[in-house]
Amino acid sequence: MSFEKPPTTPTPESTEEKPMIPTPETTTGGTEEFKEDKSQETAETAPAFLSEENQSFLGRMSEGGKKIASQVYEGLYKIPGVNRVVGKLEIAYNQFWIDKHEEKAVDFKNKMDGLDLKAGAFEQSKKEIESVIEDLKSQNIPGVESLQLKIKVIDQQKINLLNEKDKVQSKFEARENKAKLYTNERDRVADKLIGRYNEKLEPMEKELESLQTCKDQADLVIAVTEVKHKEQIAKLDGIEKRKTQVEEALRRTGMSEKEIGKFEAVKTLAGFLNEGREKIRLEKENLAQRKAKINEKIAKVDAKANPYRDKREEFARVKEGRPLKINVPTRERGGEFKGTEETTSHTRAENSGGYESSRTYERESPEAEEETMEEDKERLKTQDYISGWNSYLQEKYGKKLPGELIDSKDFLRSTRLSAEHKLDFKDFKNILTKYYKFRKIPADKLNKSIDKFFAEKIKVEKS
Repeated sequence: MSFEKPPTTPTPESTEEKPMIPTPETTTGGTEEFKEDKSQETAETAPAFLSEENQSFLGRMSEGGKKIASQVYEGLYKIPGVNRVVGKLEIAYNQFWIDKHEEKAVDFKNKMDGLDLKAGAFEQSKKEIESVIEDLKSQNIPGVESLQLKIKVIDQQKINLLNEKDKVQSKFEARENKAKLYTNERDRVADKLIGRYNEKLEPMEKELESLQTCKDQADLVIAVTEVKHKEQIAKLDGIEKRKTQVEEALRRTGMSEKEIGKFEAVKTLAGFLNEGREKIRLEKENLAQRKAKINEKIAKVDAKANPYRDKREEFARVKEGRPLKINVPTRERGGEFKGTEETTSHTRAENSGGYESSRTYERESPEAEEETMEEDKERLKTQDYISGWNSYLQEKYGKKLPGELIDSKDFLRSTRLSAEHKLDFKDFKNILTKYYKFRKIPADKLNKSIDKFFAEKIKVEKS
């Protein structure tokens, strides 16, 4: 808050230079003049929480003293905890005067509407008298001059009303502009505090972004590992069948279960199976723990950032209260005045919004679910999938999707898959969507295209 007097819009009447709540006094012209106490002329420029004695002292300070006091006051914003209290007081102070000036602006608008009604009644009476005059003239009936004199009286009464309306409208416009000045000051304070909270949130938001990237990378590794586990389990199931065949053959020779268990070939196969399954279990457990730790860190940083977000939003919502829009017709100007009429430019609040793309990488279409069994039968090399997918994108979208084309080296390095590794289509689709998410590529519009890629390219070429 500045202790210097805020800028105000000049008005034709000197009494409107001070935005104090007026005391109406009825005059002969029917207008209201305002009397203000000189001792209260600093009421709007001094903080509302100062006592009357301190406000009076502030009004007697020199400009240099006010500048120093203002610098001290601004320094309070640098003190943690105090800045929020000072900001809220300053916002409340400005909001108080916004409400006061808007309240007076509405009063003046109501007076203008009342004057318009009176002027309209005078205009209607004038038209009716003019009609009677024309009728009397057509019939050569006397009394026309007295009616014409009455029209002059009505015109003068209407002019008086318009003059009165001009004065009221000047007061209305002054109040409206003052409300906007205090709104701008309120928004300035809110922006200052929002900026300070953004500074505190910036390192946390960067850490959250980094953690989210780690989480996306973990999801990609999990997806690739699941494919490898699926292949390992298939091999272990084959070994399990061979072990069962050996045990059945040994039983037919008359060996007991104890002897079969101690048989070297059976022991070797059992040990290989146990070792393979334990390795898969440990890998799954390690990946789950890694992702759990990342989620725990994300939750911790997010919880630390939330209080600052709440305070930032509190001051952001302050700016949602925009000045009251009161539509006032353009003033009527007398014919004797020449030149262009100056109008007040009114700024309008704009709601800027952006959009946030909702990316759904893990959602599968119903068509993909129906073709799961058929897709699992098709196993191609990783490099063949990459080449086919890039060719499909170029054929379908041309140069519109340069960012979605896969860099083969980066894909293989990120997934740790070899170019010769064979995958079924469902696994490739899962890994591809995780890769796009990890690389922050907006691929939400490609979900259906991936399924069409299978139907139009892979399925057709294999059939």
